[in-house]
Amino acid sequence: MRKVFAAEMRVRESLRGLCLAALLLVAVAGPASPALAEKVRNHFDADSLMRPPGFFDLLVLGAPGPARWLILTDLNPPSAPNRLVQVESRRPSDSIAAAIRRNYSFQDGTVSTFVKQNAGREGLILRMKDEKNFLVLLVDASGDVALWSYVDGAKTEIGRGKAVIARPWEKFSVTAAGPRLSVLFNDQKLFDATDPRPAAGRTGLAATGPGEASFDEFVLEYEGDRKP
Repeated sequence: MRKVFAAEMRVRESLRGLCLAALLLVAVAGPASPALAEKVRNHFDADSLMRPPGFFDLLVLGAPGPARWLILTDLNPPSAPNRLVQVESRRPSDSIAAAIRRNYSFQDGTVSTFVKQNAGREGLILRMKDEKNFLVLLVDASGDVALWSYVDGAKTEIGRGKAVIARPWEKFSVTAAGPRLSVLFNDQKLFDATDPRPAAGRTGLAATGPGEASFDEFVLEYEGDRKP
């Protein structure tokens, strides 16, 4: 009996030692790390004046039309001194001039920008799988805000709201989580919408119709990895 008791004590001591070692390992390593939060910010102040922006691919979506993107100064942009401007003033209303951020793709997260109210409509593109499948948020000078889904080139309005434009520059954002979308105006929810076909894709800035469109402080925040 004494031998059995001694053997049991040795087993218990061994288990106690293993538990202590495991606790020490957790204390040293810390808790499991969540997915890395990625933040991409373009304020355009390091870009050369009178030239297209760096880090963006310039496309025309929807109907064909001219487009020209330049870095210009502004009296009081959100991030001084530069802004990004689509300067071509004669454009069809159904032609989207797009400046798409290189190297990043996301499905869930938040994308935002400041826009300066001009004659044209301006906003954001997100979840752009290709040139026929994407979401686009557009706001005009009166504060009408619309969110559109393009699926295989067919356009459907999936949300609409009204923003009270009170300042030269206003911030618009879209937060995406699966099919759920929230459009924000100056960080306050404006309306919700549903994405009919949620998928990962690229994001960027959009301008439609005649007139210039100005942007500053393009920011993408999400949990994930950089995509080539």
